[in-house]
Amino acid sequence: MSRTDRRRYSTLRSGLVAGAGLVLALLALQAPQAAQATDPVNLGGSYVVDRVGVLGTRAAEVQDALDELSQTEGTNLFVVYVDSFTGVADREAWADDTAIKNDLGVNDVLLAVATDDRLYQLSVDPDFALSDAQLSELETTSIQPSLRQNDWAGAAINTASGLSELLGGESLSPPVVTPGEAAEAAGSGSSVLTWALGGTVVAVAGAVGAVYLRKRSKAKAAEARPGADGPSQLELDREVGRLLVQLDDAVKSSEQELGFAIAQFGDDATAAFVQALDSAKEKVRQSFALKQNLDDSTPDSAEDRRAWSLKIIELCTSADAELDAQADAFAALRELEKNPQPSLDAIASGVASVRQRIPAATQTLQSLRATYSANALGTVLENPAQAEKLLAYADTTATAVPGLIAGGRASEAAVSIQRAQAAVAQSETLITAVGTLGAALQNAAAALASAVTEATNDTAEARALLATPQGAPRAAELSPLVMALESSIAQARNSGASDPVAALQALQGANAPLDAALAGARDEAQRVARTQEQLSRTLTAASSTITAVKEYVVTRRGAVSVDARTRIAEAERLLNEAYGLQSTDPERALSSATQAYQFAQAADQAARIDVDAYSPYSGQGGGGQGYHGQGEQGVDGSAMLGGLLGGLFSGGGGSSRRSYSGGMFGGSSSWGGGGRSSGSSRSSGSSRSSGSRRSSSSGRSGGRRGGGGRF
Repeated sequence: MSRTDRRRYSTLRSGLVAGAGLVLALLALQAPQAAQATDPVNLGGSYVVDRVGVLGTRAAEVQDALDELSQTEGTNLFVVYVDSFTGVADREAWADDTAIKNDLGVNDVLLAVATDDRLYQLSVDPDFALSDAQLSELETTSIQPSLRQNDWAGAAINTASGLSELLGGESLSPPVVTPGEAAEAAGSGSSVLTWALGGTVVAVAGAVGAVYLRKRSKAKAAEARPGADGPSQLELDREVGRLLVQLDDAVKSSEQELGFAIAQFGDDATAAFVQALDSAKEKVRQSFALKQNLDDSTPDSAEDRRAWSLKIIELCTSADAELDAQADAFAALRELEKNPQPSLDAIASGVASVRQRIPAATQTLQSLRATYSANALGTVLENPAQAEKLLAYADTTATAVPGLIAGGRASEAAVSIQRAQAAVAQSETLITAVGTLGAALQNAAAALASAVTEATNDTAEARALLATPQGAPRAAELSPLVMALESSIAQARNSGASDPVAALQALQGANAPLDAALAGARDEAQRVARTQEQLSRTLTAASSTITAVKEYVVTRRGAVSVDARTRIAEAERLLNEAYGLQSTDPERALSSATQAYQFAQAADQAARIDVDAYSPYSGQGGGGQGYHGQGEQGVDGSAMLGGLLGGLFSGGGGSSRRSYSGGMFGGSSSWGGGGRSSGSSRSSGSSRSSGSRRSSSSGRSGGRRGGGGRF
């Protein structure tokens, strides 16, 4: 019997033995008790946290609404009910701190409700897809009416449905409100004077105890049985215990290994190891916190226990993989120490091979510039020149290696070889990207021509419909859409050839409202065919844009911040989702593909702003083999070379707008050499990058957005 079971059984047994004592205890509960104030909470992997117990039997209904929002729009809604917001300055800070504490991302929304204080707050990432005006509309239309009527579950359900409608480009529907009762203060309840008859208390307590113990026995048996969706809870508990011990030991071993690595290879080469170790420590902290939730005396639902266990397994597995990758990297460095010559030969061969490709890439770029705009070519315009700088760096760095070895500095030589190898690989990617973008623009131009034809047919179809008795009453609806689309068609014909990817997206965006308005007049076969055609074009455009932006980011990774990386990761996720839905649900696939393209555009914009604002950090080390030392020897000393090679140099460089640590997780240690803090903007509370589409300049934590107030 568990600790919790023993405690509960003891209470029930006391009721059987001393009915009068139980009566007194129940009567004592009638005394008013103060509400329990609540500081920003740890969600513990749950989407719904009800500290007040206001959801009751509707908790499953709320979870279903949240699941549907996640499946249809890729947005996660987290809902928290507490009695009072405490521990911070105000409701905004409470919600924002909870979001940051739980590492909520760009597609996560938090709704926090203080039932006793009758306050609520919405908190979203500054780059969340909805504007401030749309969020305000959501609050006044979907959230406030429910809360004012004490429809606690309805507030969450209507928020989820409202988000789905707004993200899908629809207008908000009136909320369905089921009036309820105000939340009772903690400890209050109905009168128990009718329990004064001790015999009744004893009988009921005995019956409840028997039923409780039977249910617990059944629950324990169920925990030991594998479920339809995977391992049993008992099996999960065993795996959690094994992984936590394994990861805790791995972190301690890695701390020792890091000390050896710094002594052998220096601060520059171990910066990524510092970051990985900090990340692993944070995941250990999160995992043990969740394990404590599993072990404490508070009753937990089977769903919560399973969710927490799976989250621990995910965190431990991820952290272990990060540490293994660093161990492999240093194993490779030590191999280079033992036998550097084959790698030096490969570097020389790689430099010569890429140099031979630069003239052709330059010629290709000149041809592209004659056809396409600078914006369309922005990700590759400087690629040939930057590739040459990288090759010069690789050449000079590799040439210095024999001298380092002769001077007894084999570890530094191994690091230099790795840097030279990375420079060659980066230069090859830069050159390849020119041809890749050229092919993507040609494909986009062909797709644009097809889209222009389709849009022209749509305007003709709409005008023909308006000329009929059935369509004439829809003039007020259709005429503005027709005129707007005709304007977009003219723009695509006049200037679309200079940037066909952007023109294609703009035209499809203008065509979508008219297409939706005409859908009712078309038969099912027409609708399916049109959706499939639009989907094919959008998938192609999104895929090519994502590829171009990824190449741009990876070849300038030292300058590109977390904002652009987050957007491109979300774009990839949505694109994969679209491909997965292509055959089963083309309409949802089209929506996902369109969002993927939009996120790719946002990533492109953020990355270019980062690169434009990039500046080097001073005081970079490297035993004379760092980037600045090479600059004195004829290799171009521009800040961009540090940006191209990223974390290969101490500090690596950064935007003049902020200090970027290059990692997703905070920590207390520092990067070697450059002295940069490795704490993330989430943990430090610093402002977010201004390169994002809707970054907030407010003083809210992390620049988060969203309104709230009293209800």
